[in-house]
Amino acid sequence: MQYFLAIIYGLVFGIANIIPGVSGGTMLVVFGCYDKVCGALSLNLKEIKKNIVFLIFFGIGAVIGLLGFAVMIKWLFGEFPTETYMFFMGLIAGSVPLILRNAKARGEKFNLLCNVIMVIAGAIVIYLSVLEKSGYVASAADAEGIGAFLLFLTAGFTAAVAMIIPGVSGSFIMVLFGTYEVVISSIHIHSLNFAVIIPTAIGVIAGLVLGARLITFLMKRFRIFVFSAILGLVAGSLYAILPSGIGTDIHTVIGLLTLAVGFAIAVIVGKKTKTEESV
Repeated sequence: MQYFLAIIYGLVFGIANIIPGVSGGTMLVVFGCYDKVCGALSLNLKEIKKNIVFLIFFGIGAVIGLLGFAVMIKWLFGEFPTETYMFFMGLIAGSVPLILRNAKARGEKFNLLCNVIMVIAGAIVIYLSVLEKSGYVASAADAEGIGAFLLFLTAGFTAAVAMIIPGVSGSFIMVLFGTYEVVISSIHIHSLNFAVIIPTAIGVIAGLVLGARLITFLMKRFRIFVFSAILGLVAGSLYAILPSGIGTDIHTVIGLLTLAVGFAIAVIVGKKTKTEESV
């Protein structure tokens, strides 16, 4: 059963990371496996050895989520954008109690500086979202040669670092770089574009390893401040994925139901998740 759950966790993580505005890092927090994955990504051999079986099945699920569900996610957001976005809003909001428990696991308390950090982090996500929604994004469709390689490399690296931070969406960062649609189109099984996939993959791998090490370092020394930033990022991400079609129609009504389901799932999983004290 635990191996099946590991695949499901990886699957959700993979799917979340191809949805702009949804944080894969938040999904890791929701399912209580943030430390395990970050420990592996930071090349901590002790953590890898301890969680090797979980990581293998998690990796299988993540690959399936990223590659196998790209078309489905594109269809869901095309046909049911309000319902789908609101489901993920529920998942994200429902993760807050678990984040608070983890933040206070060592007896630390939030102070004024924590509140300032929280507000700044949330404001950054909202600001980036406003830029994206106003159309102020770059275009990568016409990039060629070394310039295109560096663009996809940089976008992949930055997105991967963002990907493992709860509350920050890696694919959302790609949207800001203008590479998201090109990358998604390039990983469809019948239209693989290695000129896009290779530099993006190199950037993602490098970003995951270096980003995980940075997050691990910060967690060990500035835990309460990191969690303050995470809470701000999570709050900001709720605005970032707020669907534009929300109103008084049937889609919004169904969306409220999916939001409630997502929230309930996150809260239930959070209650059954042990507090992470090993970061």
